[in-house]
Formats: sequence, C-alpha cells, structure tokens
Amino acid sequence: MSDQREFWNERFAKEGYFYGTEPNLYVASHIDAFDVPKKILFLGEGEGRNAIYAARAGHTVTALDASDVGLAKCAERAKSADLSIELIHADLELWEPSERYDAVLCSFLHLPEPLRGDVYAKVFASLKSGGLFAGEFFSIHQMPRTTGGPKDESLLYTAAQLRSIFDRHPHIEILELEELDTELNEGRGHIGIASVVRMAVKKP
Repeated sequence: MSDQREFWNERFAKEGYFYGTEPNLYVASHIDAFDVPKKILFLGEGEGRNAIYAARAGHTVTALDASDVGLAKCAERAKSADLSIELIHADLELWEPSERYDAVLCSFLHLPEPLRGDVYAKVFASLKSGGLFAGEFFSIHQMPRTTGGPKDESLLYTAAQLRSIFDRHPHIEILELEELDTELNEGRGHIGIASVVRMAVKKP
C-alpha cells in the first residue's frame, strides 16, 4: 500500500481541499440521525471533511487514513475550529482496531479484494453491539464517467459484492443496500452525476 500512500499524499499536497470541506451527503445523513453523541470512526478520511462535520455536531471522532498529508490538513482544520479529533495514520491492511465504536463511517473507500473483506471484518469486530457501519462507494457503472472515482474495476463496487461480504457475517442486519445515480458536488474531485452503492448495516 506504499504506492497508494504516495498517490494520496501527492493528491492532498495540492492547495485547497481536493474533495471540498463539506461532508459527503450520505454520510452526513447518518451523522444527523444520531440522537445522542456517538463514538465514531471514519475510515479513509483523507482531509477530514466528514470527521470535522461529526466533531462539530458533538460526537467523539477518530479519523484514520494512510495519508499523513491528508491527516495534517484535517488536524489543521480541527485546531482552527477548536475541535478535538483523534488521528490514526495507518494502512488499512495493517490496522488492528483497539477501540470499540458506536459507528464506523466512510465515503468512497477504494479497496480491492481480498483486502475489502478483511477490512470490513475488522470493522464489524470494532463495532459495539447495535453499532452502525455505513458508507457510499463508487459502483462499477462509474467506470466510463468522468465525475470521480478510480479507473480500476477491482476498486469499484456492486451491491451484490457487498452483500456477499455481509453473508460472511450472518447476524449483521442490512438496513440499506442500494445502487443508484446521484449528483456529487464535492470539491474538484467529485462533480456531477455518479453511479454509487450505498450501504448501511447494524451489528446485533
């Protein structure tokens, strides 16, 4: 994953915020639905747009990413807003959760198999009973579009592929699993109509 770390460091080293400063709307909808403060982990959080949003809402927030450049920008924003966010600089294949969370959230986390299944198994293990895992991902139908996302099918998703991962954890409750087109307006990185997969699952 060192190549990926270099890729994201180069992207996040550019001036400004590549994916903007506003949260992903799907992730934000779950944050807004929490009726009490939660302990939330954000995976592949980059420059911190989702984590900042959650911290401002009063949640206890941890942001994990392989890019130290992205996390430094997250830390800078948090400091300027007088927010406290725990940062974890780690590659996901080496990450071993040592905490338990009420929710694990992510947006556009690009993982190939078998790493994808391995990471989500760690996610499920890190959730408290009743905990939520939710995220929005680019679907394989995004390949020909120029509105964001990798041009590598192994890093894209289908609802069926995600369901097959859930099937390894039969007690997980699928709250939502949908493939759809949506309009993105996230910095200069995600702009326009995109094909995505949205998922939300609950740990019993």
